[in-house]
Amino acid sequence: MSNLTFTEKKKLEQLLGMKTGYVLDFSDRTFAEFITDATGRNIFDERYSYASGSKANRLRAFWQKEDNTTVGKLMGEMLNYSEETGPVAEVCRLIVSRLLQDGNPVTPAQTQAQDKQQEALDLKRSQILRQLNDEFLQLAGQSDRNAAGLALEKLLNRLFELFELKPRQPFRVQGEQIDGSFQMDAEIYLLESKWEKQPLPESDLLIFREKIMGKSTFTRGVFIALNGVSNAARDAITRGKTPCFFVMDGHDLLMILTEKMSLTDFLRMRMRLLAEEGCVSVPFSELA
Repeated sequence: MSNLTFTEKKKLEQLLGMKTGYVLDFSDRTFAEFITDATGRNIFDERYSYASGSKANRLRAFWQKEDNTTVGKLMGEMLNYSEETGPVAEVCRLIVSRLLQDGNPVTPAQTQAQDKQQEALDLKRSQILRQLNDEFLQLAGQSDRNAAGLALEKLLNRLFELFELKPRQPFRVQGEQIDGSFQMDAEIYLLESKWEKQPLPESDLLIFREKIMGKSTFTRGVFIALNGVSNAARDAITRGKTPCFFVMDGHDLLMILTEKMSLTDFLRMRMRLLAEEGCVSVPFSELA
């Protein structure tokens, strides 16, 4: 039985995004494989069944059942997998180090210092998001849509940079234009954005799908269609095909810029819905 304190558990849960019952971007299969590889344990064994039996609750049971060394080893592997940085990640690394050394819990003073640093970073992020939101609303009323589209690409790059997603600006591959890309949870996503007056037709989505499929079997994508996609396009892109990207619309972007949900939480939730249910387009109200 590990001796994780309540505060230590909360920090780990925050880093791993366990509030909604998930753990990072793991599916049931990859979650089980990851834990087996790291510790030799079967996380779906009955001994780890707790409350709803979600991945987050099974991990909480793992913390309760296993010793410090085993828990520390698993949490260290998850930290490395997440590639998260910042004050919360630093606290979690202290927790892992403490577990592996079987030492004393991280002190409240250490946690408070990191919390203050995180609060300062959160304040700065909020200020930048407000600025980006103001710019986005100004672009929405701009008469020159081509200029608005180019400005949107730069705005998106700054947004993804703010959330440390290592964005890459537009580039060409064998004569093919790519609007950009970003990295999250060790996965690469191609990015496409279009700001048309009407919902996008099937052809735009199929072209983007071919760009992704032409790269590798593990490349994924996010199509930002500010005015959404047509019902016919939504049906056509999934019927008889394996979805490899999801659609984000202007309302989604506005909700992120106004801090209704963080960009990384949004992307992880949408990616999970794509992986588990094949959902390409999902209303924001169904995520909150």
